[in-house]
Amino acid sequence: MSKSSTESPTTTTSFCSLPFDVILNCLARISRFHYPTLSLVSKGFRSLIASPELETTRSRMGITGDHLCFFLDLNKKNPNPRWFLVSPIPTQKSKPIPSFPHQYPKSSTIVSNGSKIYIIGGFVRRKRSKRVLILDCRSQQCRRLPNMRLPRVSPAADVIAGKIYVIGGYESNNIDDWGEVYDPKTQTWEPLLPTTLDLTVQKSEVPGKLVMGGKVYAMDDVFELTLLKDVCLVEIEFVLCQISLWYGMLVWRDAKSDDSGWGKVEGLDGILPDDLILVANSDGGRRRVTVWWKSEVEIWCAEISFERRGGLEKLWGFVEWSKNVFTYGMSGDIWCSRSGILVFTYDICDSPPDILSAIVTY
Repeated sequence: MSKSSTESPTTTTSFCSLPFDVILNCLARISRFHYPTLSLVSKGFRSLIASPELETTRSRMGITGDHLCFFLDLNKKNPNPRWFLVSPIPTQKSKPIPSFPHQYPKSSTIVSNGSKIYIIGGFVRRKRSKRVLILDCRSQQCRRLPNMRLPRVSPAADVIAGKIYVIGGYESNNIDDWGEVYDPKTQTWEPLLPTTLDLTVQKSEVPGKLVMGGKVYAMDDVFELTLLKDVCLVEIEFVLCQISLWYGMLVWRDAKSDDSGWGKVEGLDGILPDDLILVANSDGGRRRVTVWWKSEVEIWCAEISFERRGGLEKLWGFVEWSKNVFTYGMSGDIWCSRSGILVFTYDICDSPPDILSAIVTY
């Protein structure tokens, strides 16, 4: 008897040939960190990753989680810079989200809501832009919202009760140009005045200041906004605190304190370096922050949680995780722009690339 007649025929079973419920059950158990890679396998996988049924399955199974994203513009000649997901696994590198399909606006403002990142205004081809983009990290898709009424650069912004509020970033003496609000139900932008009732609660969190997207802004008598760089709000035991940097060290004070009263965050000596370069909200400004620093040719990030001790007179910090999120292989200077975005400028002569990094969660 020949060899071929004794062997069983070989069969190949495709993953997508399984029952739909089984496929969803399997994908729901996979970390969202791996979704960008899975979405590149085929159009079928991309459709499954973006399907509302997958998110429903994850919710039904109680599978949820926050993820940290950051943006890198590695090459000024590259029209499609990348967003990255930070891996929850310490030894695993950050994973790129599929190419960003639009020219990335410089000096834009970034806010997040759920799985969506809103990229608002900025400079496009050296002109102020009205453009607003949405990047959905869950579905790996990007689309445009209707344009704002006015072009704005580095405005204050936040998502409040499902609406997008945008303030400042436009030079005008007309009070009607102060801000605007987008209603997703009508898909329209409407003028926003400083006296708008919806913002009263936001202003009262820090007396005399405006809080938008977890950032704190000073506001003068003519409603001009100034971002207080490296100041974040966290809620600790039902009390709001301001977290900031002082000569590279993490400091804090009660949210309603005046310009004095900063104290050192305890418990981080020998764990974090003393030359931190940025602190940013990592969960909507309510519980934790991320801190960033540079070590030789590496960019590092850590997430910090807090606990009040000693009769609420001291604040202790705890490192939830810490890792190298990017290695760029060249030396360079680093500074923090007005919008809270990190800019790394390399010491090379031929088209020095920039790295732009913003902290968002979903």
